[in-house]
Amino acid sequence: MLKRTDPVRKMACVLFLGLFASYLALAPATTEGRGYLDEEIKAGMRMLESFNAWVKGRPVPPLLWSRHGPVPVLFDLPLIKLGKLFVTPDFMVSLEPVLLTAGLMTIVFLWLRKLCTPAVSLLLTLTGAFGTMLWPYAYIGLETKQSFFILLAGYMALANGRILKWPGLIFFAVVCGLAMTMKSVGFLLGPAILFLVYVQFRDDWRLRWAQALSVLLVIGGIWLVSAEGWKIFWATKGGSTTALGQWTLDNPFQYFTNMIGLFGSPQKGFFVFAPPLLVSLYAIPRAIKAHKDIVVFAGLLTISTAGFVSLLVVLADELWGPRFLHILVAPLLIVIGAAFPRFEWRRHVALVLLGVIGFGISFLGAFYYYGARGWAATAAGQNTLEWFAGDPVWNEIHYDARLFSVWIKGGTDPVYWTPMHHWQWEPPADAPPLKTVNLRDYADPQSFLLYYWSRPVDDLMLLIFRICLVALFVGPPLLAWVIIRTATTRSAAPYL
Repeated sequence: MLKRTDPVRKMACVLFLGLFASYLALAPATTEGRGYLDEEIKAGMRMLESFNAWVKGRPVPPLLWSRHGPVPVLFDLPLIKLGKLFVTPDFMVSLEPVLLTAGLMTIVFLWLRKLCTPAVSLLLTLTGAFGTMLWPYAYIGLETKQSFFILLAGYMALANGRILKWPGLIFFAVVCGLAMTMKSVGFLLGPAILFLVYVQFRDDWRLRWAQALSVLLVIGGIWLVSAEGWKIFWATKGGSTTALGQWTLDNPFQYFTNMIGLFGSPQKGFFVFAPPLLVSLYAIPRAIKAHKDIVVFAGLLTISTAGFVSLLVVLADELWGPRFLHILVAPLLIVIGAAFPRFEWRRHVALVLLGVIGFGISFLGAFYYYGARGWAATAAGQNTLEWFAGDPVWNEIHYDARLFSVWIKGGTDPVYWTPMHHWQWEPPADAPPLKTVNLRDYADPQSFLLYYWSRPVDDLMLLIFRICLVALFVGPPLLAWVIIRTATTRSAAPYL
């Protein structure tokens, strides 16, 4: 058995390195302006300063608190410390979401290899890696920690049978606790986590009640520690409930429309920014018969997350697509694999076509910094969240496609664009005039490698440039090796 699984693990390692290097090749190499990442870096640096002062007997500066508590910041500390010695903390922390996304898709591959043939496993993995919103978020950085840990918890609980030994159970409990503490709204994962615990102990809970209780206590303890941290942050803003209250809807009928729009909105719909996952709608009935627990796990994540997000006035913020549903991408890929474990042209041709469409969409999101749309909208006087989420003029896919068209044609001449709106019949007499923006100002890619390809750089920037350049020549060949190796393998059965 060990000899059979070793090649899979070796291929998984090569796949991880290939994904990491391929993502890194087009990475922005910075966290600047990306959500709350800068906030967490400052909190992490203050943690290190406070610890250093305490060890040396100096006055300890007060900690800085981030919105999701201290636990997520702990994972930044090694990278921040390494960044002080090599390159910069900002660059090293920017690698974290790239690593986590590559790790997430490696877990997807390993899980699928227990369900599917090698070809289907790799097809779904690469489709998820480059044909969904996972690719852009490897550079945005938000959501990746939570998505990684919840899938790891699901893999441990559902893919490998019961965990009988204490070290494995404690590790499983820690992973579950971390999944619930990577964001302050991690309690939404509670139903899915409890289901995973239930699966582990449902057959012999009377004999293993002490282990079950220990797992629950570890999960709860980790969550409580994190909650105390993020409560301090939100207390300065009147409390998390008060901060959230201004964003919640007051019309019950909007909840229904929000739920539909969350998945099908042409502006921010989940299936627009992850087209291959449309296949999951067709896969669910078949997957229930073959692997019911996987469908229940993915379903609980979907219901709890979508149910909460639908309470908001605006379903998505200014970031790429519906970022709050990032957590659903990997579990739904597993559902598709559970339903269709062997390659069948009639069923998988749709997945391939949707994957090609998803690649084009995700490429645009990875190629451009999401904030460029906000800059242009501010210059045009149209930067409201409602317009970002519902106005086709500011659809981020269309907008980034405009920018890419400007960039690929080259040149330096201004390219003026007026974000037009259609008045019903005629505009009001006091309507403000529409403003024109120069797309050339926003058309540069966020990729460090491409942006500085023909620009002068200092020694530090040259080092980062060379790292990205090496990644460009390492990542794609490694992925090509995995594809060729999979295509030439004789085994057509999953490794159970």
